[in-house]
Amino acid sequence: MPPYTGWIAADLPDNRAIAEAFQLLGDLLQLEGADRHRVLAYHRAATRAREEARPLAELALQGRATEVADIGTTLQAKIVELAETGRIAALETARERTPEGLVEVAGLRGLGPKRAMAAHETLGVASLRDLGAALHDGRLADVPGFGKGTIESIGEQLAERAMRAAAPGGERIPLGRGLLIARRLSRELAEAPGVISVDIAGSLRRGRESAHDVDLVASEEHPGAAAAALGASPGSVGDDGVTHARAQAGDGTWVELIAGPAESHGNRLQHATGSAAHNVRLRERAVRLGLSVSQHGIVDADGVRHVHADEAGVYRALGLPDIPPELREDRGEIEAALRDELPQLVRLEDLRGDVHIHTDWSDGRDSLEDMVVAARARGYAYVAISDHSPRLRMARGLDERRLRAQWEAIADVRERHPDITILRACEVDIVAEGLDFEDDVLAELDFVTASLHSGFALSGRELTERVLRAIRSPHVDSIGHPTGRMLGKRDAAPLDIGAIAEAAATTGTALEINGQLNRLDLDADNARTALDAGATLILSSDAHSVMGLDFVENSVLVARRAGAPPDRILNATADLGGRLLAP
Repeated sequence: MPPYTGWIAADLPDNRAIAEAFQLLGDLLQLEGADRHRVLAYHRAATRAREEARPLAELALQGRATEVADIGTTLQAKIVELAETGRIAALETARERTPEGLVEVAGLRGLGPKRAMAAHETLGVASLRDLGAALHDGRLADVPGFGKGTIESIGEQLAERAMRAAAPGGERIPLGRGLLIARRLSRELAEAPGVISVDIAGSLRRGRESAHDVDLVASEEHPGAAAAALGASPGSVGDDGVTHARAQAGDGTWVELIAGPAESHGNRLQHATGSAAHNVRLRERAVRLGLSVSQHGIVDADGVRHVHADEAGVYRALGLPDIPPELREDRGEIEAALRDELPQLVRLEDLRGDVHIHTDWSDGRDSLEDMVVAARARGYAYVAISDHSPRLRMARGLDERRLRAQWEAIADVRERHPDITILRACEVDIVAEGLDFEDDVLAELDFVTASLHSGFALSGRELTERVLRAIRSPHVDSIGHPTGRMLGKRDAAPLDIGAIAEAAATTGTALEINGQLNRLDLDADNARTALDAGATLILSSDAHSVMGLDFVENSVLVARRAGAPPDRILNATADLGGRLLAP
């Protein structure tokens, strides 16, 4: 295979620029009240552009961008237009019709397109700055739909944004997007000539919420092979053959590479993975043992350097068991390792099924049978078809008639695939009056995931009470993406996670860690709170396509960072906690 050449040319728009253009065009069309399918097409294309490691501009100019999911011929033509002219005419026209700054206004919690347009039409608000001025002058009360609670929330959010803008530190890569890029690059680089293996390292491997860049550690047959495959020039080359390289991916993400001989791969990987504080503790322990530890190896009292092919060897040389990457944060993990008290963390292979997936019956992209076949190929014992309930109209939620029609389709697929249990399930909206289906319908489902998709302008107390009511329902098996956060768009709702976790522990309702790139909800801290309260977790992909089933890997990573063992994970049980029906 030739060296990987997927790096963006300097004179072409990178994937981030393409994503921003499509996102903005979709946002402006949404503000105008355009057809929701058209809006969704642009938003999906933006998401795909952010996730794609290959440079879309180069692919589009070759007529190959349609190989990427959610990029059709029309969108490919717009990428070509952007690459050749530096602009997209449809976007420029939309900008002329609607002020671009209204997108940020609409993105505030509790506003949305309709209220943003109301502020624009009533007061001429065209940006967050205009909104802040209208708030200061007391004019927002004149806008239809802007009550006291909404105005107070706007003030809080604008103040929070101002504080963030003043905070030090550069832009960081969200965990989900970083992992997607890192996994793809590591696979492709590992296939390049002269490269033996590639591992993800750094903050992403530890499962932190964000990272400054993508860190990769490679083993190579000769110095510079991995850097050449990356399309970068190696920096310093040490006497031990260790090289460093830095390059920029197609979406603008920076990639840091450390490469060297296979026999010292474990030393490099451990050094590049552990947090700075964790590595300081290891160096302190090494000194007490008369050793010196670094990415180049462990030097003994006689000055002899010892290298290790894997990380277990590094920890073993320091008198420690192998410490899982997700725990390497200097939070007592070294002391726990010395006491032989490290938790047995859940692994991907522990999962027996996925109970939160969507099909083209609602807002999924693949058919019911395609999703079942893909789940079966992963070795799952069961899978739950969990399309949306009717309140979520944007996602083509199923009313009772369509839900029952889907049950008939599930029965047909069950006959063709008797070796996997297919559950009749639903992701049911948590609404003001309770749940989006009546109890008699819920009782006929095999598995119910109850989720918040609206009401985020309410207080934390009100939202907490809604979730608690759902937990108390005898028909609800899990709470999906409990805090409702959307990374980069909406903060976690201020729920009382402690109270929710205690209630869930009492009723046996599982709390989900959702693997979607823009959710990862519960986060590790909240998942740890749930575990401490005695609650059970469930790890879900929230897949909307066959490829999306891989998102469960993100759920596992978050659960491991929270210290979750397999016996606290509902879908790590063969019978789904006793809920399974016979196939």
